[in-house]
Amino acid sequence: MAAHFTGNVSVTWLSEAGDDRSVKLNQDFTFVDGAALAWTAKKNAVVDGASIPQIFWTTFGPPFVGDYRRASVVHDYFCTVRTRSAEATHRMFYEACRAGGVGETRAQLMYAMVRTFGPNWRTASGAIAVNGVVVLEEGAQVSVMHSMSDIDFHNLLKWIETEAPGIEAIDAEIDRRAQEIPVLPPPQERPPNAQF
Repeated sequence: MAAHFTGNVSVTWLSEAGDDRSVKLNQDFTFVDGAALAWTAKKNAVVDGASIPQIFWTTFGPPFVGDYRRASVVHDYFCTVRTRSAEATHRMFYEACRAGGVGETRAQLMYAMVRTFGPNWRTASGAIAVNGVVVLEEGAQVSVMHSMSDIDFHNLLKWIETEAPGIEAIDAEIDRRAQEIPVLPPPQERPPNAQF
């Protein structure tokens, strides 16, 4: 089955302090991937394009403009609710970009961007302690950041542009070049006796 969108994005722009970038979905909006898995962004969800790192907006355009705007809505939603893995969510973004009309090379570049510097999370395989205090229990979700030097990221993008390597090869290259760093939970989510 070919990946496709079902329905149209219908939103209400929300007014807020600062940049008015948030929108509220007026109805469910679904992307069905190539494996026939439905990715539904639910009615009343609020998305703001934040799953696309703002530093890349000048290269690819802001999230609600152009051929990837529908992919951005579904990606934002799943980066917020985190009911599926970060890896699957970012791969869905790539497929949704392609289904929305983004060219292969551009979609691979956008995938590399969100896979490396967009929201990422893992399930803790064991308890995580800091200074002897457990801050995350086994099975809890932990946010992670990726760190990659500017030159490594530039070389990654050039490699994608010249070789069109495919998603599996891009994943392997990102895993080779990037360092993954767990992000501690915010103070309000830490145990009361945590000192760090």
